[in-house]
Amino acid sequence: MRTFISDCQRATLLIERRADQQLPLAERVQLWAHLHLCAYCRRYAVQSPALARAARLTAQAPSTARLPSDFAAQLQRRLDEPS
Repeated sequence: MRTFISDCQRATLLIERRADQQLPLAERVQLWAHLHLCAYCRRYAVQSPALARAARLTAQAPSTARLPSDFAAQLQRRLDEPS
């Protein structure tokens, strides 16, 4: 078992999981240790709940915005172009 999260990707995963469920003690300790040392993940942990709230509100709101058809076609052509 790892005692320290050396990987920010794993830390962000735990931050997201923590929003939905209580983490097991070992993972909470690992995340705490990582957040203690990593300013970037601390910032993500602060911003993550606000982003989740904004995403939920956006998903619930009826969408009335539409792209102009010529812009949508141009965008699709660019997506279809080989890189």
